[in-house]
Amino acid sequence: MSNEKMGQFIAELRKLHQMTQKELAAKLDVSDKAVSKWERGQSYPDILLLAPLSGILGITVTELLDGKRAGPETEKTEESVISVLEYAGKTTKNRIKLAQSILTASFSILILLGILVVSIVDVALTGMFTWSLIAISACVFAWITGFPALKYGVKGIFISLVALSLIVAPFLLALDLVINNLYSDSEPIFSMGVKIALISVIYLWAAYYILKIRRARKLILFAVLALLAVPLTFFINLVIAAALGQPWFDVWTVLNIAAPIMVAVILFVIDYISQKKDLL
Repeated sequence: MSNEKMGQFIAELRKLHQMTQKELAAKLDVSDKAVSKWERGQSYPDILLLAPLSGILGITVTELLDGKRAGPETEKTEESVISVLEYAGKTTKNRIKLAQSILTASFSILILLGILVVSIVDVALTGMFTWSLIAISACVFAWITGFPALKYGVKGIFISLVALSLIVAPFLLALDLVINNLYSDSEPIFSMGVKIALISVIYLWAAYYILKIRRARKLILFAVLALLAVPLTFFINLVIAAALGQPWFDVWTVLNIAAPIMVAVILFVIDYISQKKDLL
């Protein structure tokens, strides 16, 4: 199988069907840059895309892999290829599910062990639950918000964000109550934390929907997220400074704002250079 031969064949059939690279990419839910790389022989379609791509172009998978039209004698070969692709797809999905199950089980066990250890140590030292309540609540919060993403991958991120949005305020309130009971001279956690949590949750939701734009260039998307982190960082510094009675603008504020801007600039430059190379 030749990447260049397959790429030329894809380009010919795409033009024959009067489709642009963007239109073909949209049908396959990939970026037009990916299609461009296929056609120039720089990469090849994912194994799970071979069957739908062949269907769109009106050819068989065997013809796609060979990079040329074939005669009727290839029907049996085509059936074999499709069977292999289906088996490979199922095997890949099963491996991913197994890895996710192992990861979520390990994560849950570690969270449970953490809760048991801090509880035992706290009770052994103080005779009751004191500071361990802080660690326990943090562990429960981490499990509720992290489990869906680990268990279901990309689809689970939405559930994790919903869980985070719903329980972050109650978690901060509970944390505030526990800390104030233990340390009477402590700073109020809830009033400061809920403001930071609100803007952070908004940023995470924005990041989630921005990164769902699959046909856009990823480096550009990450650069946009880096720029959006500038007002987020500024707001967090402002809230913390107001709560602690400190100056809101200092050298750390400048560094925290400059860092994401520098990251964004670097990503834009890398994307520009990458686009230039692709056009050569």
